[in-house]
Amino acid sequence: MPDARPVHEKDAQRIKTAQAGLRSAQAELEEAVAGALLNGASVRAVTELGISPNTVQKYGRAHGGPTEVNRSRFNETRWDRLGREADEERS
Repeated sequence: MPDARPVHEKDAQRIKTAQAGLRSAQAELEEAVAGALLNGASVRAVTELGISPNTVQKYGRAHGGPTEVNRSRFNETRWDRLGREADEERS
């Protein structure tokens, strides 16, 4: 087995900085996905941006979704949706 050699302080600091950036980016991604869902985007639409459906749903649930509005829109018929969207356009 090779001998254990220490990590140079400069390398260790670089690794720690990269890890902190990764955690920050991960948190931002989760909040952005959940925000899109809470703003009415569908899971399918968010997955088209390159995130798996399971991950999108996980982030949504972790940050307060699905809302009652999302649930009701999921259960509405095509005709209900067309009527709602027409009403929104008139407003």
